[in-house]
Amino acid sequence: MKTLVFFNNKGGVGKTTLACNVVSYLNLRKNLKVLLIDADPQCNATQAMLDDDVLQDIYWSDQSKAKTLYSYLSPIGHGDSDIQSDVEPLEADSNLFGTPLIPGHPNMSLVEDQLSSAWGDLQANKLRGFRITNWIAQLTPKLGNYDLVVFDVGPSLGALNRTVLLGCDYVVTPFGCDIFSLLGIKNISAWIAGWKRQYERSLANINEDQPGAIANYPMALNPDLKFRFAGYSVQQYVTRTFKTGPRPVKAYDQIMAMIPATVQESLQSLTRPGATAEKLELGHIPFLYSLIPLAQSNRVPVHLLAEVGAIVGAQGKQVDQFEKIMSSFCEKLLANVGMSA
Repeated sequence: MKTLVFFNNKGGVGKTTLACNVVSYLNLRKNLKVLLIDADPQCNATQAMLDDDVLQDIYWSDQSKAKTLYSYLSPIGHGDSDIQSDVEPLEADSNLFGTPLIPGHPNMSLVEDQLSSAWGDLQANKLRGFRITNWIAQLTPKLGNYDLVVFDVGPSLGALNRTVLLGCDYVVTPFGCDIFSLLGIKNISAWIAGWKRQYERSLANINEDQPGAIANYPMALNPDLKFRFAGYSVQQYVTRTFKTGPRPVKAYDQIMAMIPATVQESLQSLTRPGATAEKLELGHIPFLYSLIPLAQSNRVPVHLLAEVGAIVGAQGKQVDQFEKIMSSFCEKLLANVGMSA
């Protein structure tokens, strides 16, 4: 089982929409078993996938048996170092994305305070800090048999996202077609490199101070095998049709031309050997006009819009276009993380 996070520290780039559609496509079209975990306190992925009656049952009913990510991490919020042992994701039939889900919860913001304190303990070479920071290493063995576990997170570079990034094997970064996304690439690289250096220093120190202590607990012992860059996409750029076919309008074209070199320069240290610039470009998602809000209102992935009877006229061609993009995107992504459909 491998773990992956969709992350960009700039919001509004369609990250959650992409993550939800990708996991659905992997489950329904590539026949993999992929779990989505909503680690964003704003719960955007959860809202995108679940109907209102299901949401009301989870968050408002005293009788609900459904658990959120906060349910499992609440002991950390209360000062403990362990998470809850019984993990039961919502089944794939709970939503039209065909995807098992661990819903998010706004109370993850409360857990973030403890995660921030834990990072201070880690820097002070305290075992508790390592155990809490590595909550993903505690969680994944309890999940069951999945090919891939995907985390959706918010755009911050705070304590919660730090633990997710440090705990995941791979990172996928969706960009908007603007200058701020280029700046975001540099931020991601600098922050992750800094976290890695501190983690490695503290790991060496605690191994020297308390030999063998960390071997008793699940945690990342080799940061070089974590948060490897698995690729990027450019989201919702506007195209015009020329004789040679559709391509981005000039303003977007200029930014898109700058992205590969910026990725190569800033994220090279996070990529595994053999990951060329061409392989890291997973596929770009053009602006799809009414399709995204239509999919959101029906709470279905874009590739299923025709199957639920939600499209008319030329929208069918757009759905076909999106499906081709998703197929190529997922094949490249799986290759970059060492998997196959």
